Amino acid sequence: MTSTTTLGAHGVRVLLACMIGLAASGVSFAAVGRQDVAVVLGMFELDLVWIGVLVISMLLHRRGVLVLVGWRDIARAITPERVRRVVRTEIDLLFSLARVALRRPPRVPADSEPIPAREGTLAIPLAFTLLTLVEVVALHLVLPWPEFSAALTVISVYGVLLMLGVIASRWDHPHHAASASLVLHNGAHVVADILYEQISYVVPVLDGSVTSPGVEHGVARLATMNGCSVAVGLESPHPVVLSASRRARVHWVSEIRFAADDASDIVTRLEARRG
Repeated sequence: MTSTTTLGAHGVRVLLACMIGLAASGVSFAAVGRQDVAVVLGMFELDLVWIGVLVISMLLHRRGVLVLVGWRDIARAITPERVRRVVRTEIDLLFSLARVALRRPPRVPADSEPIPAREGTLAIPLAFTLLTLVEVVALHLVLPWPEFSAALTVISVYGVLLMLGVIASRWDHPHHAASASLVLHNGAHVVADILYEQISYVVPVLDGSVTSPGVEHGVARLATMNGCSVAVGLESPHPVVLSASRRARVHWVSEIRFAADDASDIVTRLEARRG
């Protein structure tokens, strides 16, 4: 990072501190009935934002730093890696949700065949959405503060969107049969990339022992609420990582089972690719 972006990062930190102070003051005045003062502080906070963004952007430009590149470096400087990773994950979930809502094709390489596994994925999100609707109605009936209930409603709706985004990510990043390997996903994360010559057998199964991804006794299961329907045996133990979390363990497995909407068709297609 250049000295200019470092200076910009310090400016953003000061700006954020001022905004937090103004927001806290506005809440305090609103709590004692001084709505007029709270509104004035809110308007001043908005002015502070655009003036601060403008000044920092002009500083970057005058010192020969591309504005977008400078702001990207500033964002990296003021936010921890863990926060950036969470933000990237949430953006990807919402992007997948938008793609599924617009009925865009799944994101797989051009020479690959997607392996849909949509059955058994909507039960929990639909139940969660129903409970959220009940919660929102209850909040508006019980809480005497409309602003507070509105804020909780926004948070609840955003939680539902993220829950739907998790499912949409699995639809948008399905398992797929590539030209040389079988690629298994858990959302956007690649769990395993298995060359066809490493596969010893592919058979349909009815495995309802688990309803979420897990590993037990050398068998990895990428299950939905309907369990697993295809089993892939491996010539030798193969590493799998079930999630993109830094704490996720590497497991060595001799068989991988996963869910597929049409198990018999997937088995036939994988056998054909194995030759």
